Amino acid sequence: MTLKWGVLGAGSVAQRRAMPAIQKATGAELHALFSRDATRAQKLADEHNATKAYSGINDLLTDTELDAIYISTPVNLHCEQVIAAAERGLHILCDKPMALNPQECEKMIAACDANDVHLQVCFLFRFHSCFQQIKAWVEENRLGHIVHGRMPFLKKYLLTADEWRAIPEQGGGGCMMDLGPHSVDMLRYLIGEVAEVTAFCGSPIYNYKVEETGGILMRFQNGAQAFTDLSFSAAQCDIVLELYGTEGTVTVLNDDGWKIHTNFDGEKQVIASQFEDLYQNQFEHFAECVATGMSPLASNNDGLRANMIIDAAYRSAKTGQVVKCT
Repeated sequence: MTLKWGVLGAGSVAQRRAMPAIQKATGAELHALFSRDATRAQKLADEHNATKAYSGINDLLTDTELDAIYISTPVNLHCEQVIAAAERGLHILCDKPMALNPQECEKMIAACDANDVHLQVCFLFRFHSCFQQIKAWVEENRLGHIVHGRMPFLKKYLLTADEWRAIPEQGGGGCMMDLGPHSVDMLRYLIGEVAEVTAFCGSPIYNYKVEETGGILMRFQNGAQAFTDLSFSAAQCDIVLELYGTEGTVTVLNDDGWKIHTNFDGEKQVIASQFEDLYQNQFEHFAECVATGMSPLASNNDGLRANMIIDAAYRSAKTGQVVKCT
């Protein structure tokens, strides 16, 4: 089954990663894209071999040849656009974070359920072989009972005052909202459901309107704890993941590519991975889910739960209290 895709939000990520991945993916075809500027839309369509270019969102969504839509717009637009796409009968891959708040996520899920369309959230790390291997080890109890995890996401990303990530009403927040969903989701994927969180955040260097640095400590229902440290201001970070259990530990380092370092019962091992196009993996997985009805690796409920955890983290940072994730 080949899905004809439309791209809503043909920005830098879509241009560098998503649209090339659609072209490579089995079961996917880049049919159309949207840009508010008609000339730019046609230029991008020519560059990426899209069949059609649109400068009106309704024109894109009413294209009768479309099967699915990839939404990569500012966060404040996700809810409205997902609902509009669902009402047109289009399957949807929505970029993270899923929406500005959990209430919007619930509206999006309800609309997709009502129109019998497939909704996934773009949690790319789940599609990396490193994390799939670690997930298998956790399920096999190779690490024993998980005690602690850490997934930092620290990068240099300087915001300009007019971009949507720097405007709270459009992006919903700073590094915790933009980077946090990836690490929160992965720790939840590997360890289990989060019970409560505490967090700190701020913008001590650049004085942005959104936080440039933050940290979220999560306590899981199984008793484990995990931490994600997040920043737009750090020069670099080579640690991808740390996972500590009663019977073993796993660390993923970015050292000329991702490498898994394991220590099971005192026996150490290093496993290197090759480059993987995670966008291509997700688009191929999406097509298989639509064709067969299989459960997605990154579901709409995963998007909702990540949003609930981030929302609780902001409330904790504001009040100084531990906040339950219910």
